[in-house]
Amino acid sequence: MPGHDATAVNIHLRTSETTGEIRAGVSGIYRCGSPWLCPTCAVAKAHDRAERVQSAANATFQRGGRAALVVLTASHSRDMSLAEIKSLVATSSSAARKGRAWMNAVEEYGILGVVVGQEVTFSTVNGWHYHQHLSVMVDGPNDDAYDRAEAAGAWIAAAYAAQVRARGGTISDRYGWHVRVARDAADASDYTAKGSMAWEISGGHKDQTKAATSLSPWDIASAAADGDKAMYARWREYMETMPGTRSCIVSASLAKKLGITAGGDAEEAGEQVLHDADEVVGRVEAQTWRKWMRHGLAATFLSRIEFGGEEGFAAAVLDTDREVEPLEAEYQRLRAERALAIMKQDIARDWKRKTDHIASDAEVRAYAMIRAGFCLV
Repeated sequence: MPGHDATAVNIHLRTSETTGEIRAGVSGIYRCGSPWLCPTCAVAKAHDRAERVQSAANATFQRGGRAALVVLTASHSRDMSLAEIKSLVATSSSAARKGRAWMNAVEEYGILGVVVGQEVTFSTVNGWHYHQHLSVMVDGPNDDAYDRAEAAGAWIAAAYAAQVRARGGTISDRYGWHVRVARDAADASDYTAKGSMAWEISGGHKDQTKAATSLSPWDIASAAADGDKAMYARWREYMETMPGTRSCIVSASLAKKLGITAGGDAEEAGEQVLHDADEVVGRVEAQTWRKWMRHGLAATFLSRIEFGGEEGFAAAVLDTDREVEPLEAEYQRLRAERALAIMKQDIARDWKRKTDHIASDAEVRAYAMIRAGFCLV
């Protein structure tokens, strides 16, 4: 949202140092910094995570290596809490990549390191679904890098399944894991960071889950905000479990081998993104930006800027304003309806409180007259 006391936000065009892609950005705003609880900050964090994985994958492929892409999950039911299934998957995954057997696998397959992404969805049929996406970087430049990457992924999957079962969990030999070799560095990045991308509620990435019965965290939050008590309970459970979980970390060890910078999620703290006088292609009034954010059109606007550049700035503003008008009108109508409903509930509650304490005949007669319309209160 616009920063403290900001009257406008600045729009920038910047070129990514790692991919060369031109992206639109914004300054003069405040970000809460939570990649798990904030749909706005989740978008920024998703791009950060994807760039980290892309950097590691680029360096791996440039030295003739490959990346095995592994998804790890476990059987779950509606009776299992998110904390339970997360603990089972995360601890089993971590344990599979420790000890003498792991060190032997690292040497045999030429494993440089592993980058782990996290994803959470909720099934109305089977409950919480927590899983990990692993990008297993395997060194080159031998011609058998593809085969070694595939074998490394299979080794990790088998070791993980054994750890799940050792902890009393259940895992399907058919659906508990999946292994394939990345087509290129971009494939490795998209796959590993897909958890964050899947939750982006606007912009150029997946914005909904595959089935109507499968809900993203934002689907849960939306239903909870609409008054669904069961979904409110699920959201409370999610927000008590996921914050603090780090994703897509490039370890210092892997970074050193690849000659890149190590990195991971920063602490979840609010950040004032100050105005930057350079590279500004235009400004948007704070009130207008708030409306666009409210209806998920800010990312649409930035996409238009990326396409049209500074020359298309005015047209992008007009087009986005045109789209937001009916959405804002409906929002204000529903907001007024909710305010009226709350007021009616408060009045009804006050009346009940009063009538519950009527004691004398005079009070009973007075209340009857009020109900009959003889008095105004």
